[in-house]
Amino acid sequence: MRKDFFFWLVLLLWSCGPDPIPAPGASILIAPANLNECTTATAINDLERQVRFEWTSALNTDNYELIIENSLTNKRYSKATSLLIESITLPGGAPYRWYVNSYSLLSSEVSESQVWQFYLEGNTESTFFPFPAVLIAPENEAILTLDTDASLTFLWEGQDLDQDIDRYDFYIGRTSDNLVKEKEGLSNSQTTINLEPGTTYFWQVVTIDDESNASKSEIFRFQTEN
Repeated sequence: MRKDFFFWLVLLLWSCGPDPIPAPGASILIAPANLNECTTATAINDLERQVRFEWTSALNTDNYELIIENSLTNKRYSKATSLLIESITLPGGAPYRWYVNSYSLLSSEVSESQVWQFYLEGNTESTFFPFPAVLIAPENEAILTLDTDASLTFLWEGQDLDQDIDRYDFYIGRTSDNLVKEKEGLSNSQTTINLEPGTTYFWQVVTIDDESNASKSEIFRFQTEN
């Protein structure tokens, strides 16, 4: 009888424990629009533009971090805020990517929104730089089994406001700081190469337009199984 009493007491205390702390939700980006020209930017001078960023409120979130990266120079701009609208001054004539991180005072977890891209026009640019290619497959941090012929097809997506993408160069390597140009002058946004099992690879795509403007994608990492 005493054992039953203690069993039910422990069960009651366990069931009445505190609820788990929810992680912050992810915001939905609103503006600047994805893969578009930022026409609402305000000219500060010949070189700089003030861009207004907007996103939705996220569940269980107390603060946000707005992060913008210049896709040509990789220079990063960030601002912590509790608001849903912020304006940042940026150099014109370059493509940018941006996203928002959500934070909660009660949780150590961080939630990231989708990553959007936009082009910020500058007075000195007569053509648009292509957006960095969006890598599709293999996904970042994927673990893959190769086909019987040890080949793997890589897929990506390119965008350019001028619609004048001329070619892609494909880079791959076993470390992120030593990528080798495996193929160049690709007209399609995919390629297939042979790989070795049990190996970690890094890959990147460079997009080049008719004016020889070029942009680099992110570097993705994946592993092939033995």
